[in-house]
Amino acid sequence: MSARYALLVCLSSVALLGGAASPPPLDNGLARTPPMGWNSWNHFGCDVSAQLIKETADAIVASGMRDAGYHYVVIDDCWQVARDRSGRIVADSTRFPGGMKALADYVHSKGLKFGIYTDAGRQTCQGRPGTYGSEEVDARTYAEWGVDYVKEDWRQVPRRARQIRPSDRIQHLRMGLEPSVEVGATHR
Repeated sequence: MSARYALLVCLSSVALLGGAASPPPLDNGLARTPPMGWNSWNHFGCDVSAQLIKETADAIVASGMRDAGYHYVVIDDCWQVARDRSGRIVADSTRFPGGMKALADYVHSKGLKFGIYTDAGRQTCQGRPGTYGSEEVDARTYAEWGVDYVKEDWRQVPRRARQIRPSDRIQHLRMGLEPSVEVGATHR
């Protein structure tokens, strides 16, 4: 069989298969389009604050990016500093003096969605408190704050926990969240 004939067979197969009916999309209201928006990490790293997030939300609206489909404003690592006595995650009160609920409310008032970062391990990449062992309390806390999107890294997960499928952990995290909250796991 010639190389030209083999290529023709492959291309024909791709064309035919590409036209095959795909299963209908899951109709649960989540991620009907890719979650597009802005994440603090790539430019600001740990230099995040409520003021930065508010200015970013304002700029997304003023520039027309929101109307173009960019709906998410996501705070990456370094917003969290500890856990309180009841095990709840605590935001940095110096950088986020009004708290995360007030910040989420501000972002929502601009017609945008508010996202937050965590790590599936005991610590985040920057050594802040992670979600491991606190999934349900964190999920409830994020829901109380009005978080719409959770970005979850898997860099600091203990070895024995790596045997748990990411999809199972996401289901565990989702248990305490509102049905409209999107959870995305990443392997940064």
